[in-house]
Amino acid sequence: MKLVMLSAATLAICAAAGTPTFDVASIRPSQGRGGRGMEMHMGGALGLNVHVSPDTVTMRNASLRTCIGWAYHVMEYQVSGPDWLGSERFDIVAKAAGPASEGDLRTMMQGLLADRFKVEAHRQSKEMSAYILEPVKGGPKVHESKTDGKPSIEPDRGHMTLTVQRGRISQLTDILSGFFHAPVIDQTGLKGSYDLTLNIAKYMPQTGDGPPDPLSLITTVLQEEFGLKLESRKTVVDLVVIDHVEKAPTEN
Repeated sequence: MKLVMLSAATLAICAAAGTPTFDVASIRPSQGRGGRGMEMHMGGALGLNVHVSPDTVTMRNASLRTCIGWAYHVMEYQVSGPDWLGSERFDIVAKAAGPASEGDLRTMMQGLLADRFKVEAHRQSKEMSAYILEPVKGGPKVHESKTDGKPSIEPDRGHMTLTVQRGRISQLTDILSGFFHAPVIDQTGLKGSYDLTLNIAKYMPQTGDGPPDPLSLITTVLQEEFGLKLESRKTVVDLVVIDHVEKAPTEN
């Protein structure tokens, strides 16, 4: 995919303000097919369509809601805007002039979305329903990892399993937040890195019993496999509210 320079005017404005910008970027409508359902929720929660290297952000078949959420470092449910933000999908490749921190890459993505989609947004807080993740009576049943290295997350959509190595509980809460489109707050007290296998298929109802209730299904998996439970409560959540956005990006 050919990368093209950002508009000179945008670069000049950002440079004058001292804001980091991508050196080159390309945005194209995705040819992939979107969808919903469990596997798509899981994919969105894991950020499987967003890849970050020291100088490049690549998004494949990503909804504009996903792009905005990543840029502003919030979950998708924290992006408040028109419904089509979740259905319009794009392939984005954006490259900085050199290695940059993830925080700077997110700031660059905010500038890119403002330039190409005319995104205008503000932050506000709102009380909403949330889930508290905590141990069941008797304590959690998780195994601390005995290996070194970066966290590894390997979903198997065909078998409806998710294997995590050297993962932190914060990653589990992110997955659950993306699945339920609601905040999941960690009150487990678990501070280490853990090896986990989330086997959803094992607890799916038999054919003919009808679709499973997602909350009941995940609650059962968490309790039986990890000794954890979800409790519903109210909490204050930070939102990114979209004041203006255009459906199609300006030309590369």
